[in-house]
Amino acid sequence: MNTGNVRFFSLRTKLLFFAAAIVLIPGGIYGAITLSSSRAALAQVVGRLLVEEAREGADRLATSLRSERARLESFATQDVMREIRIEDLDKRISSFLASVKRGCPSCVDFLVLDRNGRVVASSNPSWIGETEALMPGGPSAGETVKGPFQVSGSARTLIRFTVPVSDPDARQALLGRLVALFDWERSTDVLTRVRESLVSVDFDTDMLILDARGIVIGGTARPGGPWQLGNMVALQPLNVEGRATTGYIDSAAGMLVGYAKLPDDLLPWTVVVAEPLANAFASARRMAKLLATALAGTLLIALAVALIAARRVTRPLTELTGAAEAVGRGVRPESPVPVRSRDEIGTLTNAFNHMAADLNRAERELVDAAKFSFVGELAAGVAHEVRTPLGVLRSSAQLLERSLEVKDDESRELLRLLRDEVDRIERVVSALIELGRPREMHPEPSSLGQILFRTTDFVDAQARQKHVTIRRRALDPDPVVLCDPELIHQVALNLLVNAVQILPEGGSIEIGILPARNGYAGFEVRDDGPGMTQEVCARIFEPYFTRREGGSGLGLTFVQRVVQEHRGRVSVESERGRGTVFRVTLPVAEIFR
Repeated sequence: MNTGNVRFFSLRTKLLFFAAAIVLIPGGIYGAITLSSSRAALAQVVGRLLVEEAREGADRLATSLRSERARLESFATQDVMREIRIEDLDKRISSFLASVKRGCPSCVDFLVLDRNGRVVASSNPSWIGETEALMPGGPSAGETVKGPFQVSGSARTLIRFTVPVSDPDARQALLGRLVALFDWERSTDVLTRVRESLVSVDFDTDMLILDARGIVIGGTARPGGPWQLGNMVALQPLNVEGRATTGYIDSAAGMLVGYAKLPDDLLPWTVVVAEPLANAFASARRMAKLLATALAGTLLIALAVALIAARRVTRPLTELTGAAEAVGRGVRPESPVPVRSRDEIGTLTNAFNHMAADLNRAERELVDAAKFSFVGELAAGVAHEVRTPLGVLRSSAQLLERSLEVKDDESRELLRLLRDEVDRIERVVSALIELGRPREMHPEPSSLGQILFRTTDFVDAQARQKHVTIRRRALDPDPVVLCDPELIHQVALNLLVNAVQILPEGGSIEIGILPARNGYAGFEVRDDGPGMTQEVCARIFEPYFTRREGGSGLGLTFVQRVVQEHRGRVSVESERGRGTVFRVTLPVAEIFR
């Protein structure tokens, strides 16, 4: 498969992506749910408040309108209104109306119409004699309240109230009508006060009055707002009870709307209180910013933690990769890869270090096996070529020794020395043949104590001759290892004999059993002799290397080979003047079952 164009992300990048996803996905979902819930709750709470304020405004406006109507009705019942019947034009009614106007700040004009719709009295004399058709708003058509409307040539907006004037002597008879023109802005000033109370608690509302068609006819709208005078507002229908219980969102206008209708005995008007969504959901917006800040902070912390974790993960993996590549190239690591944690990566690092150590040991064993094989072949060739001449030399030395006179001691000593050296060469050749010869092992579960202490009994006599003490350190229970008992006996014998030979008189040796650990058990031979340097320790298992005069240098090589054939380990620790310890570990019997 061609992967040249495939992009691979590093483990660190993947961990960072994963950390970001862990934070952003649930954080985004939680934030969306929280904001949606908060907006819904705010819409309900603020909407209910707007409806309540709309009802408050409608009630105040209705009270104001009723008050104006009631006052106008009381004026219509005054005795002065009799003058309409006799068509008294001496300005008596006009004077009354002028005095009433002076005590009414919102009143613009009062007019009295007779049965024919002609103005017979007015607080403004210029109206007298005019007909109803020329009045602001035109004929009333039986309407009690009419408006608002603008007066031509003036910026003032008016609202008109009309009440009948009954005959004081005959209540069923009408003398005419009393008309009052009020300033629209003053009449609706109650809504301004309601809005001001909302502004004082951080609401920026539009307070509007709609007529029956839904057209804005008054109120206070913010400059630049969606609804101005003359605009049409489409309200949502009322509930079955004819009331609005909570506000609603007008997404097109960007407003949260609450409204209430005026009572049926007044005009079919609607008071609307509308709050911009930006204001209504300001707390939700602040919450969104807070959540975004918290999410960003959490994300940064998560990324920092992920970066640290990625470094802790990738650093040992990088070291492992480098070590594995080095092993693949045949380069053995100079030191184990550091174990930086106790998790799976630490376990992997430990396993790799064990594998590298096993590879090194296997390589050494292969080298040693090849060396031993070469030694065996060389020994076989040497034995074939040397043993016959050695036999001739030994025989000749014996014949010469018997033929010489007894008094010739010097010659006899030379012949004896020749015979001894021939024997030594014979022993070296035999040891080489034995070292290089493949052995057939017969492993079986064996008690270490029985093997070691049998060997100790065998060496005791030689140790006593040099006044060397051998102490035994047993272990309960005695470990059981899988080995060839005779070969391990030879290993222990070599180590004990070497220790006895290297110690001065009066020295001591301790042979102790090591407890089972990680599938291995073993023993150690510890002496208090002169010890060895580190350079000697490094070469102690090499063939022909010996520190003892007359030694062949093959005994410890034999020990190493036998232990390795048992899949065990042999090591040495020593320091000049502090003695030497040889340790042998062998697999316990259970791991082979």
